[in-house]
Amino acid sequence: MIPKIFHFIWVGDESRRPDNCIRTWRDAHPDWEFHIWGNAELEAISWRNAHHIRQMMQRELNGVADMMRWEILFAHGGVVFDADSICINPLSEDMLDCEAFASWESEIARPGLIAAGYFGAEKGNPFVGAIIEDIAASPTVVDKMAWETVGPWRLTDCYRRFAYTPLRIYPSHTFIPRHFTGLRYTGRDKIYAHQLWGSTQSGYEALHLIDDETLVKLAQEDYLLPDLNAMIERGGATEPCDSSVAEPLMGREDDSVTTSALELVHAPYFLQRVDVSTELMGLNRLAVLGAMCQGKKVLHVGCADWPITDPATSLHVALEAYCSELDGCDPHVEALDQLRPFVKGQLYSDLSQVRGHYDIVLVPEVMEHVADVQSFLAQIEAIDANCCLMSVPDAFQCGKRHFDYVETAGTFFEAVHPDHNVWYTPYTFANTIQKYSQFDIQKLWFFNNISLLALMVKLPVQAMAA
Repeated sequence: MIPKIFHFIWVGDESRRPDNCIRTWRDAHPDWEFHIWGNAELEAISWRNAHHIRQMMQRELNGVADMMRWEILFAHGGVVFDADSICINPLSEDMLDCEAFASWESEIARPGLIAAGYFGAEKGNPFVGAIIEDIAASPTVVDKMAWETVGPWRLTDCYRRFAYTPLRIYPSHTFIPRHFTGLRYTGRDKIYAHQLWGSTQSGYEALHLIDDETLVKLAQEDYLLPDLNAMIERGGATEPCDSSVAEPLMGREDDSVTTSALELVHAPYFLQRVDVSTELMGLNRLAVLGAMCQGKKVLHVGCADWPITDPATSLHVALEAYCSELDGCDPHVEALDQLRPFVKGQLYSDLSQVRGHYDIVLVPEVMEHVADVQSFLAQIEAIDANCCLMSVPDAFQCGKRHFDYVETAGTFFEAVHPDHNVWYTPYTFANTIQKYSQFDIQKLWFFNNISLLALMVKLPVQAMAA
C-alpha cells in the first residue's frame, strides 16, 4: 500500500515556486502528509546520484528534480507529482492499493512513453531502486536531454528491461487530459489532474502569480502557458497577431446555434463538416509553434522561406531557442547557405537525405507550393517521427483581405505568394491529408489569422489495415 504522503520538488528560484498549484492538492487531501523539497534539501542530503545532480544543475533543473524524485520515493514512499499540476479530484484509496503507479504520457502523441511526473510507490520499492542504480551506472546524464536520461524515457526503458509487471499504468487522461502538443481527452472518465507543462512551455515565470480562481479556470478552459504573461498583464485578454487586418470569422454570436444556413440551400452530399478549434487564433505564431516544439528534436521542412530569406525574421532561426535539436530541409540551396551561419543543426536540401529519429516534423506553409502533394506527403511519412505539425493558408479566414474583383476593369486581384498553387479550407485540407496519406489529424485549429494548423500522427499498422 502506498502511504498517503505527497512530495513536491522545486529547486532553483524558489520565489517562483507555484505554491498556488500545490495548494490545490493540499486542499483536496486534508488527511495526507505534505513535504516540499527545495534547495535546502538538495544541499543537505547525501544523494546517491549527487555527481549526476551536480552536472545536471548546469543544464536542466527539471532533470535534477527527476533524480530527486526517485530517491525521495525510495526513501519515504508516497506520491511525487509535478509542481505545475492542478488537482481536479482527490486520489481515491484504491489508487494507492498497489506497489507503484504511473501513467502514460500520451497514447497518441507519444505512444509507449510512461510519464514521470505522476508517480507513486511504496517505501523501498525495488523498481524505483533499480532506476536509481541504473542512473548511477551511467557515465553521464547530460549527453542528452533530461527527459531521456533521467525522466520519462529512463523510466520507460527500465520498465521494459527489468520487466517490472507490478507497475500499474493509468491512461494518460487520468493525470494529463491535455498533452503539451494540444491533444485533449474528450471522454467521460474521471480525471484527477490538469498538467500545465511549465517546464515544457516555459510558463513558470508567470504561473506562481496567478490567483486561485484564475488557476481553476486554467484547468477548465485549457489556457496555453505561453500566454500566461499576457493574461496577467492584460487581465485575461489575448492579443491578436495582427489586429489591424484580422477580421472575425463568419460565424454566429449565439454559441448555442449548432446548425448552418447552408443546410437549407445545399444537398447533404455536398455539405461537409469539419471540427476546427479557435483557441489558437489570437496567439502569436512563434509562441504557439515554439511551445509545441519546446525541448523536442524537430525537423523543420521548408525552413529557408525562399526567396525572401532573412535570418533576422526567420522562423527557423527563432525556433533554435525552443528545440533541443533543430534540423531543417529546403530545396533552395542558396537560401540554406544564408541560414547556415545562424543555426546549429543540419540543413538538408532534399528529404531523402534526412536520417535519424525526430519527435516532431514541422511543415509550416509548404504544401501550397508543392506540385505533387501525394508524393510529398509520402516523403513526410517516411521520416522517423510519430508527430507532424502542418499549416497551410486558409481561404476562409482571409476573406475580403486577400481577394477582390474590379468589374469595370475585368480584373481579379489576389494577395498571395506568387509561388502558391492552391488555397485550402478546413475541408479540402483535411480531405487531402485523408486521401493522400496515412496521417490522422488529431486536432485542427484556425491559426495566426491566416492559416490552418493540424496536429497529425501516423496511424498504427493495424488501424491502416482496418
